[in-house]
Amino acid sequence: MKILTDTGSLLSIEKAHELDVSLIPLQVEVKGKNYRDYFEISTSDFITEIASGIPVSSQPAIGEVMDAFEKAQDGLYIAMTSGLSSTYNSAAALGHEFPQMTIFNSKTLAGTQGYLVEKASEFANILSKEDMLRKLNHLLSECKSYLIPVDFDYLKRNGRLSPMAALMSGFLKIKPIVFHAPGMEKLEKFGVGRTWSQAIDSIIADMNKNNVSHRHKVFVSHSNNSEVADKFIEKLKASFESIEVTKLLLSPAMTTQGGPGCVAVQYILKD
Repeated sequence: MKILTDTGSLLSIEKAHELDVSLIPLQVEVKGKNYRDYFEISTSDFITEIASGIPVSSQPAIGEVMDAFEKAQDGLYIAMTSGLSSTYNSAAALGHEFPQMTIFNSKTLAGTQGYLVEKASEFANILSKEDMLRKLNHLLSECKSYLIPVDFDYLKRNGRLSPMAALMSGFLKIKPIVFHAPGMEKLEKFGVGRTWSQAIDSIIADMNKNNVSHRHKVFVSHSNNSEVADKFIEKLKASFESIEVTKLLLSPAMTTQGGPGCVAVQYILKD
């Protein structure tokens, strides 16, 4: 079984090659010019490019998706959540042309989507496709993402906020937090903190309430904000015994979600 995914998973080109996963790039547009996520622009170059304007992201080029599907004899495409991207729906619409392909809505994105891809790669030659889907859905049964944007205009302009969450953008000198969980169509309001430290404390409190433990894999992803990400990881490790935390750099396409400087915290069941 061939595993495919998009760059919403934050899998690098090198990591995808190592896992024998076909990586399909999302697209980002800056000042009228399109780039293929990871393949044609890095996060650091992207942040430099967008200094003078807010970019937009879009689904992979349909031709690129079709090429990848044609090469897969028996494929499973793990797509970014349908609630925040049209990638899944566009791929699913091709289903009748590629009956050998199964299109799976990951119901998540970034680090936790990438984790699903890694697990799928691990079991690709062991589990049947049906058992694989059951496995992935089990992992998603305890999954949640928190995002702390620095510039709410990115989320507002890209239509990824619920109306209630959008209202938070009017607050000054606070760190608004939005969240996403499987089954949600938009990012919803979670809370606020006056500082980065208060923001992560409120996230940790919610994770404790949800019984996050060593049974979960945790991801801290950032867009050019490594120092804050490191502080978050330090607090997470101090709060949860034997927790495994992975630090990731958000891709250009994912940077369009919360803007430069944003930080995301996610967890998902390990097994």
